[in-house]
Amino acid sequence: MVDGSTRRVLPDAGVAAHNKTRKGYLSMTERKPSETNSGLTRRNFLKLSAAGAGALALINPLGHFAGAQGNGASKRPNIVFFITDDESWLERSIYGWSKLPTPAFDRVAKQGVLFNYGYTSAPSCAPSRGSFLTGRNFWELEQGAMIQGFVPNKFPLLTDLLAEAGYQVARVGKGMGPYVPIPGIGHGDDAAGPHVNAVLVEEPQEKISSIDYAASFAKFLDEREAEKPFFFWVGVTEPHLPWAKDNYKKLEERYGMTLDDIDVPGFIPDTLGVRKERGNFLYEICYADEHLGRILDALEKKGELDNTIVIMVGDNGDAPPRSKASPYDWGTHEPMAIMWPSRVKSGRVVEDFVNFPDLTPTLLEAAGAEVPKSMTGRSILNDILLSDKQGLVNPTRDFIVTGLEWHGEFAPENRAGRMIRDHRYEYVVHYGGGIPIGLRPQLELPDSEFEKTAETAGLAELLSRHPNHPKVKPFVKLLTGRPAPEEFYDLEKDPWHLNNVIDDPAYAEIKERLKARMKAYQLETGDPRATGDMAIFEKTREFVQKRKKEGYPRAWDEFSPELKELVKNM
Repeated sequence: MVDGSTRRVLPDAGVAAHNKTRKGYLSMTERKPSETNSGLTRRNFLKLSAAGAGALALINPLGHFAGAQGNGASKRPNIVFFITDDESWLERSIYGWSKLPTPAFDRVAKQGVLFNYGYTSAPSCAPSRGSFLTGRNFWELEQGAMIQGFVPNKFPLLTDLLAEAGYQVARVGKGMGPYVPIPGIGHGDDAAGPHVNAVLVEEPQEKISSIDYAASFAKFLDEREAEKPFFFWVGVTEPHLPWAKDNYKKLEERYGMTLDDIDVPGFIPDTLGVRKERGNFLYEICYADEHLGRILDALEKKGELDNTIVIMVGDNGDAPPRSKASPYDWGTHEPMAIMWPSRVKSGRVVEDFVNFPDLTPTLLEAAGAEVPKSMTGRSILNDILLSDKQGLVNPTRDFIVTGLEWHGEFAPENRAGRMIRDHRYEYVVHYGGGIPIGLRPQLELPDSEFEKTAETAGLAELLSRHPNHPKVKPFVKLLTGRPAPEEFYDLEKDPWHLNNVIDDPAYAEIKERLKARMKAYQLETGDPRATGDMAIFEKTREFVQKRKKEGYPRAWDEFSPELKELVKNM
């Protein structure tokens, strides 16, 4: 249960100080899977079916709200966009792998549409969120392609476009960043909407934001301009690190989930200590899910739920290696569900690949606003949301391309890469060679102490203390070494990406087909990694590394002369 009773309202200027302190920056159900979920029960998770090849299509949609009204809409919908910080798709119970109780997400999915293949454009929070707000792939954001960079003003934002169309726009919690606002050049802190006066919980929990997201939204509902439709961004900072060390106990006390119930991804060791660490993380997902449930209840109480589009997603994957800040599926594949009770047929499960930039033109069309030609996302309003179909609805949505450019590393280390996958196969290329994760040999213990260590040690400590133990050694190279320049996975046989079959001749034709498809999509969308015009990325990488060395100054007048010069020369 969420400690949701409130004590006071937080003024705008004090919001950041009360947000959850995160590493590297200060952040601004039923268990049974749906019977219609044909793709992802525990049994058939390992049996994802291959999809037929479809023609590559890239459409710049135009907003035609009149067409949507033709289906009976009487007024423009409200929109609630609920985004969590660092979780991968299978953590939500309705997908059939996890036992974690997430009834609010499951409610959105069952009363709307569950997406089995919802993806972020980048496994890093800022470019992920920036891709949604601009309707563009992260590599199309120029300086915004990298966390701690900035999104140029020339790219119109969903929030601004909705405000211009008559929507009341607001947010609570974490917004688009961490980017840096640069006057006259890059979008500022209100890119995700003006921050409402936040309501605080009476007794904040350790390592969890003191902002009561749901109460803040309810307060907004009470005070909003009733004649206007609204867009409300709920930027939950959970379940991002750090976590309280005893969350796993509260997970059992409050949600009935024991350590035995916790599932562990197949690419990390399964020990009691790792389960405790995952329990600390999973508790925060349950906490966030309760806020989503309270928001749904607040909408229902106000009579607004039927005409509100509710979208719930995560921004990028979990914390372990090969998740967040990596192009693999556990880093980019996100929970995604959308409901709009008055318009969207419920109980459907969609197998189409849907990327964050696709959501932007979708919402603009639903709001009756024109979609700028700068947006390369493809609306899912008419072909998926307003249809009665499920499964693979649009055959051209049978693949996804994602990737990363920078996530805090210093040269010569480089995480840059791209990934393409269809319903069965995944191809990954690492442009910069990836980065190794160093073990701490000073912590190593004899394997005679393994059982004792395994009871309490989290993943990083376990790898350092017992790198040669039989239960750990198979994971050490996978999690700490440099990846191969190219990787290829048969996800039907290897869902956890354990066996790179890039050199297996049996997959040669399929591999080349995916590579060609990715290259075509990159060229069509102007990815510098395909066009060879790398100047903007090279200058941005220099800028973000310099900013990091200077302690991430936030204001232009705090920039060093060298940092200002870098911006001017971009």
